[in-house]
Order: sequence, then structure tokens, then C-alpha cells
Amino acid sequence: MKQERRTPFTIEAMHLDDIVEADAMRLDSWLETYPNEEYGVTREWILSRNAEHKSPEKLAARRNRLINGRKVGTGGAWVARDDSGKIIGLTTPFINKHDIQHVGSLYVEKKWHGKGVAAALMQRVIDWFDSSKPIELGVATYNERAKAFYRKWGFEEMPDSETLFDGKIPEIVMIRKAEK
Repeated sequence: MKQERRTPFTIEAMHLDDIVEADAMRLDSWLETYPNEEYGVTREWILSRNAEHKSPEKLAARRNRLINGRKVGTGGAWVARDDSGKIIGLTTPFINKHDIQHVGSLYVEKKWHGKGVAAALMQRVIDWFDSSKPIELGVATYNERAKAFYRKWGFEEMPDSETLFDGKIPEIVMIRKAEK
């Protein structure tokens, strides 16, 4: 008899009570992922940028997106939790006003890299979207680990698509083609 292997984490819909903890986990991921001397992306800039995102207005906007999460123009949201219930990953896909499907954010706590958390979150994103339409995302040009992960999921870098995220972080668009 084949025994089913249990994963040491669960994926579930994000709830309003999760926003602050999920934001803290995302900030930790930013601090481990994005600092880059060449582009002037410092820890101080990241902390300052993220402090702005903790304003009552920004928090209310995130709560509103979560409450209305299944409507076009907003998005769904999921968190990954370890066995203790701690949030160790999150994803916030959305469909913009032009009906373009975006991965949005997908972050996993560093010590959980390579353990299937990002894959489980990505599968939720793909399952949530309409497979007959492409899926887009933006990724820092210097985040080779993330780009390799997305390529495994069928995303391709789009030539000449580089922009600056928040006027600072160079990012490139990657697209996963629609299924036929």
C-alpha cells in the first residue's frame, strides 16, 4: 500500500487577519531578495518604501482588494502556513482592468525555498486564472532564481520589456502563453 506523503505546509485563502503577518513575511523576502548596489536598491530604501505601504490608506486598500478578491480588476490571495500556522509564503494574483491576468506577488520565506511552497502557490494561481488567456508577471532582472522558477512554469522573458519598478528596481515582463 502506497503511503501518501504529507507536506509540512498548507495553502489556504488569505483572510483579513492575515494581512499584517503576510506583509511582514513579504518585507523579509524583499530584504533578502532585492538589495542591489548596482541599482541603488538599499535596505534603507526597501524599509522606507515598505513603511509607506503600512499607511492606513494602503492597509484599507489591501483589505478592500481581499474582500472583493474574486471580482475582475482585483485578485485572489493565498498564504502558505507551516505546521505551527505561521505564514511562510503568499501570492496575490489579479486581473487588471484590461482583462490581463497577472501573478502579482509570489513570495516565500527563504528557509522554505526549494521545498515546494512556491510551486504549490503557483499552482493555485494557474488554477484560479482562465487557462485560455496568457498570464503575465514582472520580475527583477537580477533575480535569476525567480526567473528560473518562472521558466519551469512556462513563462518566457519578453524582449525589450524592461521597466523600473517604483522607479528603482529594473524588472522584465515574463508571459506564460494561453493553453489551446
